[in-house]
Amino acid sequence: MSDKSPSNLKLLGLVTAWYAGNTFYNIYNKKATNMIHAHWFVACAQLVVGIVWSAVMWGSGMRKKPNLSAQDIAACIPIGLGACVAHAGSVLAMGSGSVSFAQIVKACEPVFAAVIGLVVPPMDVKPLLAYFMLIPIVGGVGLACIKEGKGVDINYTAFMWASIANLAAALKGKLGGSVTKALK
Repeated sequence: MSDKSPSNLKLLGLVTAWYAGNTFYNIYNKKATNMIHAHWFVACAQLVVGIVWSAVMWGSGMRKKPNLSAQDIAACIPIGLGACVAHAGSVLAMGSGSVSFAQIVKACEPVFAAVIGLVVPPMDVKPLLAYFMLIPIVGGVGLACIKEGKGVDINYTAFMWASIANLAAALKGKLGGSVTKALK
């Protein structure tokens, strides 16, 4: 009987590759936005490349094409819009400020998700401990905004775009939960 679970070494390799890829993406994304000063164009171009890539993968048979009805596609539109806005907000935040600051603010996404879970019906109340675990996240983001000798130093444009990305990602997660369960 063979064990089909991934090995710890393979998992470590995949997580390392993901972090390396994410780091390179962020660096080159910042370089691209600095070079052409068209942050919206960069964000939209990346989404178009993703659409083309998906079409090629489905068209060639390398990935199984999803079998979706018009009703399924309509149900996925809010999720797709949330993903697009979250992506654009992230790109614009990194283009407006430093990559590290945008990533620090993006680390608050669980806080946005918790608030959306309480505000958007159906209400999703987590155990109290889950809410207490958000305190170190907010504290860490606050500490990261403090610069030695300068006090609080916030790029408000980058903060706004990162917060919009967090809000969109939280809404996408809330709306997507019921849709993906229905599609399975």
